[in-house]
Amino acid sequence: MKKDMYYAVYDISDNKTRTHTIQALKNIGFTRIQKSVFCGSLSSQQKKDLIENIKRITGENESVYLILTCKKCFGKVTIIGNGFDKEYVANDLESMVL
Repeated sequence: MKKDMYYAVYDISDNKTRTHTIQALKNIGFTRIQKSVFCGSLSSQQKKDLIENIKRITGENESVYLILTCKKCFGKVTIIGNGFDKEYVANDLESMVL
């Protein structure tokens, strides 16, 4: 199954709505890379499901962006200061819980 890399960026003022949005992103496997920025891989069906879920959560009053990026472009991210682990976020590293 083909999956594409996405950034999810939001500006949500309501605490409850923000918490539910964060949980929806985590539930689908996204990783938080900044306070209001997540990154993860989605199949086309997962993308559709996430969009519907976020629409239900946020309604018309909040802003959520899903930004498509390719792995090649993601590898060209310039990080200034303390960044995130690009290999982990790009799913290039496997993690194991013992």
